[in-house]
Amino acid sequence: MTEERCPQLVDYFVVAGLSGDSSPLDEEGQQRGVRALQPVTDLAVIARGLGEDVPEGFTCIEKTQAGHPAELSAGLLNNTHMFLCYRRGHDKPPLVELGVLYEGKDPVRSGWQVIETTPYSRSASLSSGGPTMHRTFLMFRRAPDSQALNTLGITEISLLMPSKGETAPHTYCRVDKNLNTGMWGPALYLCYKRSVAKANALVYEAGLIRRYPEEDLESFPLPDSVPVFCLPMGVTVESWPLNTKYQLPIFSTFVLTSASGDKVYGAAIQFYEAYPRESLSERQCVRLGLLSVVDRRPITNRSVQVKKSICVLSHWPFFSVFQKFLTFIYRYSISGPHVLPLEKHISSFMHNVPFPSAQRPRILVQVIDLR
Repeated sequence: MTEERCPQLVDYFVVAGLSGDSSPLDEEGQQRGVRALQPVTDLAVIARGLGEDVPEGFTCIEKTQAGHPAELSAGLLNNTHMFLCYRRGHDKPPLVELGVLYEGKDPVRSGWQVIETTPYSRSASLSSGGPTMHRTFLMFRRAPDSQALNTLGITEISLLMPSKGETAPHTYCRVDKNLNTGMWGPALYLCYKRSVAKANALVYEAGLIRRYPEEDLESFPLPDSVPVFCLPMGVTVESWPLNTKYQLPIFSTFVLTSASGDKVYGAAIQFYEAYPRESLSERQCVRLGLLSVVDRRPITNRSVQVKKSICVLSHWPFFSVFQKFLTFIYRYSISGPHVLPLEKHISSFMHNVPFPSAQRPRILVQVIDLR
Protein backbone atom coordinates (compact mmCIF):
# COMPACT_ATOMS: atom_id res chain seq x y z
CA MET A 1 0.00 0.00 0.00
CA THR A 2 1.46 3.34 -1.03
CA GLU A 3 1.88 5.85 1.79
CA GLU A 4 -0.09 9.07 1.21
CA ARG A 5 2.18 12.06 0.62
CA CYS A 6 2.09 14.69 3.36
CA PRO A 7 0.70 18.06 2.19
CA GLN A 8 3.19 20.87 1.71
CA LEU A 9 2.75 23.90 3.95
CA VAL A 10 3.83 26.52 1.39
CA ASP A 11 3.87 26.23 -2.42
CA TYR A 12 5.71 29.43 -3.42
CA PHE A 13 7.71 32.27 -1.94
CA VAL A 14 7.51 35.46 -4.06
CA VAL A 15 9.26 38.84 -4.05
CA ALA A 16 7.24 41.50 -5.91
CA GLY A 17 8.11 45.09 -6.71
CA LEU A 18 9.78 47.21 -9.36
CA SER A 19 11.08 44.83 -12.03
CA GLY A 20 12.59 45.37 -15.44
CA ASP A 21 9.16 44.76 -16.99
CA SER A 22 7.29 47.22 -14.74
CA SER A 23 5.53 49.97 -16.68
CA PRO A 24 3.90 53.20 -15.43
CA LEU A 25 0.23 52.86 -14.67
CA ASP A 26 -0.23 55.78 -17.06
CA GLU A 27 2.06 58.11 -19.02
CA GLU A 28 2.20 60.62 -16.15
CA GLY A 29 3.12 57.96 -13.59
CA GLN A 30 -0.06 58.67 -11.66
CA GLN A 31 -2.03 55.99 -9.90
CA ARG A 32 -4.77 54.22 -11.89
CA GLY A 33 -5.00 56.96 -14.50
CA VAL A 34 -6.20 59.60 -12.00
CA ARG A 35 -4.03 62.69 -11.79
CA ALA A 36 -3.90 63.60 -8.10
CA LEU A 37 -3.62 67.27 -7.18
CA GLN A 38 -0.29 68.23 -5.69
CA PRO A 39 -0.60 69.98 -2.31
CA VAL A 40 -0.21 73.73 -1.94
CA THR A 41 3.25 74.56 -0.59
CA ASP A 42 3.54 78.36 -1.00
CA LEU A 43 1.36 81.50 -0.99
CA ALA A 44 2.13 84.97 -2.30
CA VAL A 45 0.29 88.30 -2.54
CA ILE A 46 1.05 90.46 -5.58
CA ALA A 47 0.12 94.08 -6.38
CA ARG A 48 -0.67 94.11 -10.09
CA GLY A 49 -1.41 97.84 -9.93
CA LEU A 50 2.27 98.39 -9.12
CA GLY A 51 3.48 96.28 -12.02
CA GLU A 52 4.01 93.01 -10.12
CA ASP A 53 3.65 89.80 -12.13
CA VAL A 54 2.66 86.31 -11.00
CA PRO A 55 5.85 84.59 -9.74
CA GLU A 56 7.14 81.68 -11.80
CA GLY A 57 5.42 78.42 -10.88
CA PHE A 58 2.53 80.18 -9.11
CA THR A 59 -1.16 80.34 -10.07
CA CYS A 60 -3.14 83.54 -9.52
CA ILE A 61 -6.71 83.38 -8.14
CA GLU A 62 -8.38 85.97 -10.36
CA LYS A 63 -12.05 85.01 -9.89
CA THR A 64 -14.31 84.07 -6.99
CA GLN A 65 -16.50 80.97 -6.92
CA ALA A 66 -19.13 82.57 -9.21
CA GLY A 67 -16.66 84.36 -11.47
CA HIS A 68 -16.51 87.80 -9.84
CA PRO A 69 -13.14 89.64 -9.66
CA ALA A 70 -11.12 88.34 -6.71
CA GLU A 71 -9.19 91.52 -5.93
CA LEU A 72 -8.07 91.53 -2.29
CA SER A 73 -7.83 95.34 -2.17
CA ALA A 74 -11.03 96.32 -4.00
CA GLY A 75 -12.36 98.31 -1.04
CA LEU A 76 -9.36 100.62 -0.73
CA LEU A 77 -9.10 104.20 -1.99
CA ASN A 78 -5.55 103.59 -3.21
CA ASN A 79 -6.39 100.23 -4.79
CA THR A 80 -3.17 98.49 -5.89
CA HIS A 81 -5.13 95.55 -7.36
CA MET A 82 -3.77 92.87 -5.02
CA PHE A 83 -4.31 89.20 -5.79
CA LEU A 84 -3.58 85.93 -4.03
CA CYS A 85 -1.27 83.39 -5.74
CA TYR A 86 -0.38 79.84 -4.76
CA ARG A 87 2.14 77.21 -5.80
CA ARG A 88 1.80 73.44 -5.75
CA GLY A 89 4.62 70.99 -5.31
CA HIS A 90 6.32 68.31 -3.28
CA ASP A 91 9.61 70.09 -2.59
CA LYS A 92 8.54 71.08 0.93
CA PRO A 93 5.87 70.09 3.47
CA PRO A 94 2.33 71.16 2.46
CA LEU A 95 0.33 74.01 3.98
CA VAL A 96 -2.29 72.68 6.41
CA GLU A 97 -4.17 75.81 7.53
CA LEU A 98 -4.84 79.36 6.32
CA GLY A 99 -5.77 82.44 8.34
CA VAL A 100 -6.24 86.20 8.36
CA LEU A 101 -4.35 88.42 10.81
CA TYR A 102 -5.73 91.77 12.01
CA GLU A 103 -2.51 93.34 13.26
CA GLY A 104 -2.81 94.78 16.75
CA LYS A 105 -5.97 92.77 17.45
CA ASP A 106 -4.82 89.19 16.93
CA PRO A 107 -1.67 87.56 18.34
CA VAL A 108 0.50 85.60 15.91
CA ARG A 109 0.20 82.00 17.03
CA SER A 110 3.19 79.69 17.20
CA GLY A 111 3.91 77.83 13.97
CA TRP A 112 2.18 80.41 11.77
CA GLN A 113 3.88 82.47 9.07
CA VAL A 114 2.54 85.91 8.13
CA ILE A 115 2.77 87.12 4.52
CA GLU A 116 4.02 90.64 5.25
CA THR A 117 5.60 91.45 1.87
CA THR A 118 5.03 90.64 -1.78
CA PRO A 119 7.68 88.73 -3.76
CA TYR A 120 8.83 92.18 -4.90
CA SER A 121 9.46 93.38 -1.31
CA ARG A 122 6.42 95.69 -1.10
CA SER A 123 3.93 95.59 1.76
CA ALA A 124 1.38 92.79 1.45
CA SER A 125 -1.12 94.45 3.79
CA LEU A 126 -4.67 94.18 2.47
CA SER A 127 -5.78 97.38 4.25
CA SER A 128 -4.79 101.02 3.96
CA GLY A 129 -2.95 100.93 7.29
CA GLY A 130 -4.07 104.41 8.31
CA PRO A 131 -3.85 105.77 11.88
CA THR A 132 -7.28 104.39 12.76
CA MET A 133 -7.01 101.20 10.71
CA HIS A 134 -5.39 97.91 11.59
CA ARG A 135 -3.27 96.27 8.93
CA THR A 136 -4.59 92.99 7.50
CA PHE A 137 -2.35 90.15 6.41
CA LEU A 138 -2.80 86.61 5.17
CA MET A 139 -1.01 83.88 7.11
CA PHE A 140 -0.55 80.13 6.93
CA ARG A 141 0.64 77.13 8.90
CA ARG A 142 2.86 74.49 7.32
CA ALA A 143 3.12 70.80 8.22
CA PRO A 144 6.35 69.96 10.11
CA ASP A 145 9.20 68.24 8.27
CA SER A 146 9.10 65.25 10.60
CA GLN A 147 5.45 64.40 10.06
CA ALA A 148 4.36 61.02 8.78
CA LEU A 149 3.69 60.71 5.06
CA ASN A 150 0.26 61.03 3.50
CA THR A 151 -0.98 63.69 5.89
CA LEU A 152 -3.84 66.13 5.29
CA GLY A 153 -2.69 69.17 3.34
CA ILE A 154 -4.34 72.02 1.46
CA THR A 155 -5.10 71.08 -2.14
CA GLU A 156 -7.65 73.76 -3.15
CA ILE A 157 -7.98 77.49 -2.34
CA SER A 158 -10.91 79.73 -3.26
CA LEU A 159 -12.31 83.21 -2.55
CA LEU A 160 -16.01 83.91 -2.11
CA MET A 161 -18.45 86.82 -1.73
CA PRO A 162 -21.49 85.94 0.41
CA SER A 163 -23.34 89.06 -0.83
CA LYS A 164 -23.24 87.54 -4.33
CA GLY A 165 -24.79 84.31 -3.07
CA GLU A 166 -21.51 82.46 -2.90
CA THR A 167 -20.96 79.86 -0.18
CA ALA A 168 -18.03 77.63 0.69
CA PRO A 169 -18.20 74.35 -1.28
CA HIS A 170 -18.83 71.13 0.56
CA THR A 171 -15.74 69.89 2.50
CA TYR A 172 -14.10 73.37 2.31
CA CYS A 173 -13.02 75.27 5.44
CA ARG A 174 -13.94 78.97 5.53
CA VAL A 175 -11.78 81.53 7.33
CA ASP A 176 -14.40 83.73 9.03
CA LYS A 177 -12.53 87.02 8.78
CA ASN A 178 -13.40 89.56 6.11
CA LEU A 179 -10.48 90.33 3.80
CA ASN A 180 -12.10 93.58 2.65
CA THR A 181 -11.49 96.09 5.45
CA GLY A 182 -12.02 99.10 3.16
CA MET A 183 -14.87 101.60 3.22
CA TRP A 184 -16.85 100.01 0.42
CA GLY A 185 -17.11 96.88 -1.68
CA PRO A 186 -18.51 93.43 -0.83
CA ALA A 187 -17.11 91.27 1.94
CA LEU A 188 -14.52 88.77 0.70
CA TYR A 189 -13.67 85.51 2.45
CA LEU A 190 -10.97 82.88 2.04
CA CYS A 191 -11.76 79.17 1.98
CA TYR A 192 -9.72 76.05 1.33
CA LYS A 193 -9.97 72.30 1.04
CA ARG A 194 -7.74 69.75 2.72
CA SER A 195 -7.05 66.35 1.20
CA VAL A 196 -4.49 63.63 1.75
CA ALA A 197 -1.24 65.09 0.45
CA LYS A 198 0.44 62.06 -1.05
CA ALA A 199 4.18 61.71 -1.02
CA ASN A 200 6.09 62.57 -4.20
CA ALA A 201 5.61 59.31 -6.05
CA LEU A 202 6.01 57.56 -9.36
CA VAL A 203 3.61 54.63 -9.68
CA TYR A 204 4.35 51.48 -11.65
CA GLU A 205 2.66 48.16 -12.17
CA ALA A 206 4.02 45.50 -9.81
CA GLY A 207 6.30 42.90 -11.34
CA LEU A 208 7.94 39.65 -10.28
CA ILE A 209 11.46 40.16 -8.88
CA ARG A 210 12.24 36.70 -7.48
CA ARG A 211 10.44 33.44 -6.77
CA TYR A 212 11.10 30.10 -5.12
CA PRO A 213 11.00 27.50 -6.47
CA GLU A 214 12.03 28.90 -9.85
CA GLU A 215 10.20 26.15 -11.75
CA ASP A 216 6.42 25.80 -11.69
CA LEU A 217 4.87 22.99 -9.67
CA GLU A 218 3.12 20.52 -11.96
CA SER A 219 -0.07 20.60 -9.91
CA PHE A 220 -0.14 24.39 -9.52
CA PRO A 221 1.77 26.79 -11.84
CA LEU A 222 2.52 30.19 -10.32
CA PRO A 223 -0.14 32.69 -11.56
CA ASP A 224 1.20 35.75 -13.41
CA SER A 225 -1.17 37.98 -11.41
CA VAL A 226 0.46 37.31 -8.01
CA PRO A 227 2.61 40.52 -7.98
CA VAL A 228 -0.51 42.62 -8.60
CA PHE A 229 -2.25 40.97 -5.64
CA CYS A 230 0.83 41.60 -3.47
CA LEU A 231 0.86 45.31 -4.44
CA PRO A 232 -2.67 46.11 -5.66
CA MET A 233 -2.05 49.88 -5.67
CA GLY A 234 1.13 49.50 -7.68
CA VAL A 235 4.83 49.94 -6.92
CA THR A 236 5.63 53.47 -5.77
CA VAL A 237 9.01 55.15 -5.93
CA GLU A 238 8.71 57.93 -3.34
CA SER A 239 10.69 60.95 -2.15
CA TRP A 240 10.67 61.52 1.62
CA PRO A 241 12.11 64.21 3.89
CA LEU A 242 15.20 62.80 5.60
CA ASN A 243 13.59 62.83 9.05
CA THR A 244 10.35 61.11 8.00
CA LYS A 245 8.95 58.70 10.54
CA TYR A 246 9.63 55.01 9.89
CA GLN A 247 6.85 53.36 7.90
CA LEU A 248 5.81 50.02 9.42
CA PRO A 249 5.27 47.02 7.11
CA ILE A 250 1.65 46.28 6.18
CA PHE A 251 0.25 42.73 6.16
CA SER A 252 -2.46 41.69 3.70
CA THR A 253 -4.11 38.51 2.42
CA PHE A 254 -5.83 37.42 -0.77
CA VAL A 255 -7.44 34.30 -2.26
CA LEU A 256 -6.93 32.94 -5.78
CA THR A 257 -8.59 30.08 -7.63
CA SER A 258 -6.33 27.66 -9.49
CA ALA A 259 -7.10 26.16 -12.91
CA SER A 260 -8.39 23.04 -11.17
CA GLY A 261 -10.80 25.09 -9.05
CA ASP A 262 -8.83 24.83 -5.79
CA LYS A 263 -8.53 27.85 -3.54
CA VAL A 264 -5.00 29.22 -3.10
CA TYR A 265 -4.29 31.54 -0.18
CA GLY A 266 -1.81 34.37 -0.37
CA ALA A 267 -0.22 36.27 2.51
CA ALA A 268 2.01 39.29 1.89
CA ILE A 269 3.68 42.18 3.65
CA GLN A 270 4.47 45.50 1.99
CA PHE A 271 7.45 47.58 3.06
CA TYR A 272 9.84 50.26 1.83
CA GLU A 273 13.54 50.07 1.09
CA ALA A 274 16.10 52.61 -0.16
CA TYR A 275 16.27 53.22 -3.90
CA PRO A 276 19.38 54.64 -5.63
CA ARG A 277 19.00 58.12 -7.11
CA GLU A 278 21.36 57.14 -9.92
CA SER A 279 18.64 54.89 -11.35
CA LEU A 280 16.29 57.87 -11.89
CA SER A 281 16.14 60.05 -14.98
CA GLU A 282 16.17 63.85 -14.75
CA ARG A 283 12.43 63.99 -15.45
CA GLN A 284 11.76 61.48 -12.68
CA CYS A 285 13.94 63.45 -10.26
CA VAL A 286 11.96 66.62 -11.02
CA ARG A 287 8.66 64.80 -10.43
CA LEU A 288 9.96 63.45 -7.13
CA GLY A 289 11.13 66.86 -5.94
CA LEU A 290 14.79 65.84 -6.06
CA LEU A 291 15.70 68.60 -8.53
CA SER A 292 14.65 72.23 -8.52
CA VAL A 293 12.08 72.94 -11.23
CA VAL A 294 13.68 76.27 -12.13
CA ASP A 295 17.44 75.66 -12.23
CA ARG A 296 17.65 71.85 -11.85
CA ARG A 297 19.58 72.27 -8.61
CA PRO A 298 19.84 68.97 -6.63
CA ILE A 299 17.71 68.87 -3.47
CA THR A 300 19.70 66.80 -0.99
CA ASN A 301 17.45 66.80 2.09
CA ARG A 302 15.25 64.00 0.75
CA SER A 303 15.63 60.25 0.46
CA VAL A 304 14.25 57.92 -2.21
CA GLN A 305 12.27 54.83 -1.19
CA VAL A 306 10.58 52.09 -3.21
CA LYS A 307 7.71 49.88 -2.15
CA LYS A 308 8.27 46.13 -2.18
CA SER A 309 6.45 43.00 -1.07
CA ILE A 310 7.25 39.45 0.00
CA CYS A 311 4.56 36.81 -0.20
CA VAL A 312 3.81 33.13 0.33
CA LEU A 313 1.20 31.07 -1.53
CA SER A 314 -0.39 28.04 0.08
CA HIS A 315 -3.40 25.76 -0.23
CA TRP A 316 -3.90 26.25 3.50
CA PRO A 317 -5.17 29.47 5.20
CA PHE A 318 -2.63 29.60 8.05
CA PHE A 319 -2.52 33.41 7.86
CA SER A 320 -1.27 34.10 11.39
CA VAL A 321 1.63 31.67 10.87
CA PHE A 322 2.49 33.19 7.51
CA GLN A 323 2.43 36.70 8.97
CA LYS A 324 4.94 35.71 11.65
CA PHE A 325 7.17 34.00 9.09
CA LEU A 326 7.12 36.94 6.64
CA THR A 327 7.78 39.41 9.45
CA PHE A 328 10.78 37.31 10.53
CA ILE A 329 12.12 37.23 6.94
CA TYR A 330 11.72 41.00 6.62
CA ARG A 331 13.49 41.73 9.93
CA TYR A 332 16.22 39.25 9.08
CA SER A 333 16.82 40.96 5.74
CA ILE A 334 17.35 44.42 7.28
CA SER A 335 19.55 43.26 10.17
CA GLY A 336 22.74 41.30 10.31
CA PRO A 337 25.21 40.20 9.24
CA HIS A 338 24.01 36.63 9.86
CA VAL A 339 25.71 33.26 9.65
CA LEU A 340 22.92 31.64 7.60
CA PRO A 341 21.81 33.20 4.32
CA LEU A 342 18.22 34.35 4.04
CA GLU A 343 17.43 31.72 1.40
CA LYS A 344 18.26 28.96 3.90
CA HIS A 345 15.45 30.05 6.23
CA ILE A 346 12.97 30.27 3.35
CA SER A 347 13.89 26.82 2.03
CA SER A 348 13.78 25.28 5.52
CA PHE A 349 10.33 26.71 6.24
CA MET A 350 8.95 25.45 2.92
CA HIS A 351 10.47 21.95 2.90
CA ASN A 352 11.42 20.98 6.45
CA VAL A 353 8.46 22.14 8.53
CA PRO A 354 6.02 19.19 8.77
CA PHE A 355 2.32 19.64 8.09
CA PRO A 356 0.06 19.42 11.19
CA SER A 357 -1.70 16.09 11.64
CA ALA A 358 -4.02 14.43 14.12
CA GLN A 359 -0.98 12.92 15.84
CA ARG A 360 0.94 16.26 15.80
CA PRO A 361 -1.67 19.06 15.74
CA ARG A 362 0.86 21.69 16.84
CA ILE A 363 4.17 22.30 15.11
CA LEU A 364 6.68 24.60 16.80
CA VAL A 365 9.26 26.34 14.62
CA GLN A 366 12.26 27.98 16.26
CA VAL A 367 13.55 31.18 14.69
CA ILE A 368 16.17 33.72 15.73
CA ASP A 369 14.94 36.45 18.07
CA LEU A 370 15.68 39.69 16.17
CA ARG A 371 14.19 42.12 18.67
